[in-house]
Amino acid sequence: MLRGSVLSYDWYKTAEGQGLLAHLTEPNTGFRKVYGMLEQPSLPPSIPMHQFKLFLVGRSGTGKTCTVSWLAGLPGWSYQLGESPGVRVTHVYWPARVTSRQQLVTFKLHLWDAGDSAVRKYGHVYPVCREGASAVILTFSFTDRSSWEELPALIQRTIAPGDGMDTILPIVVGNKFGNIGENEVSQAEVQEAETNWNIPIIKVRHSGPGPPSTPGSLPEVATALNTICEQLWLAKHRARQTVEQARI
Repeated sequence: MLRGSVLSYDWYKTAEGQGLLAHLTEPNTGFRKVYGMLEQPSLPPSIPMHQFKLFLVGRSGTGKTCTVSWLAGLPGWSYQLGESPGVRVTHVYWPARVTSRQQLVTFKLHLWDAGDSAVRKYGHVYPVCREGASAVILTFSFTDRSSWEELPALIQRTIAPGDGMDTILPIVVGNKFGNIGENEVSQAEVQEAETNWNIPIIKVRHSGPGPPSTPGSLPEVATALNTICEQLWLAKHRARQTVEQARI
């Protein structure tokens, strides 16, 4: 888990980065655009695009759908009533600079979010979400101690060896972070887990009660997206090196 070893985390703040982000932004609102299945942003063709499928796992109420909306830059991202019905696929585009190559790239993340009821009712939903996935985002809530304590077992079940899932990259997202009076999981515990598990843990701050009118803080979202994209890049190249060594 080497944060900042591949991508420049502050590049999006430069004139070049802001210029590319403008292609992904709705001019009337200033929010990032939401793209449908057959849509894609108008970006320079010289910038290569790397696509990855990720699916979300976590108990109901730990913020799976909020996490997707937060990463996508949607307003009202932390205001969710009830469980998500069925399966929702959200496409998130994020430009970045690979520091070692001084190369611009665009990441396209296919985020698969399935409601717990749909997973339990229809046996094909979870396998479809896992199929072809490069990573899994496991969610917990800082205000729900039990969801944190369940994480080790959840990680083991999700990427169990022999189940064809041991090559899946695990990423952990903790929601409802920031209110010390309500948090039941300490930052020290999170830092220790990151070290012991060698898994990045992304902290998502939630605003006060009521539906927010703006997306999440861009610096925090940018750090999260850079962390996710960097880990995907590293995992992809580790897998490629393993295949090449096996051929020798």
